[in-house]
Amino acid sequence: MWMVSLGPKDGVAVAANVPTGREVFVQNCALCHVHGVAMAPRMDSQAEWGPRLSLGRQVLLNSVLRGKGGMPPKGGNASISDSQAAAGLDYMLEAVTGQSGQARVAKGR
Repeated sequence: MWMVSLGPKDGVAVAANVPTGREVFVQNCALCHVHGVAMAPRMDSQAEWGPRLSLGRQVLLNSVLRGKGGMPPKGGNASISDSQAAAGLDYMLEAVTGQSGQARVAKGR
């Protein structure tokens, strides 16, 4: 995805390459979440994701941003923004649940 933004000082349009959720996943999350490294829930395992999904998206996002267990904050890449990390999480949640949109994981479901 490409995003155009205005420069902070002169108002000149600048193109910025913003990675998609899939790209964030591939670059920062896949190593552990494809193979289950360090107890990371694997992408193809509903059983491993089930208890986590019941916590809700915000709790999961907090874990992504702050780190949890063997997972460092933002999958070890401090250079990605919080919104990019969230896009990576949403990509994983969509792959696991088969549903799109942030409503796919709601507390208590």
